[in-house]
Amino acid sequence: MILWTVMPIELVLENAQTAPALLEVQQEGRLLLVEPQPGGQGKLVRLISSDPSDYLNPSWQPGTLVQLGVH
Repeated sequence: MILWTVMPIELVLENAQTAPALLEVQQEGRLLLVEPQPGGQGKLVRLISSDPSDYLNPSWQPGTLVQLGVH
């Protein structure tokens, strides 16, 4: 992406946040990218699966909290 602006780059990126650290977790045969949360949980960011029905399952939708370390 190209951003054309007359504003100094320092102002444009002033409130830019760094991307959160993501973990790859295997649960119930599915590969998940999760953002660690307090209490041993993780917020599901992305499901990586070749089974189309996994994407229709509300248990695997982004934002769902999953237990980390439990397989």
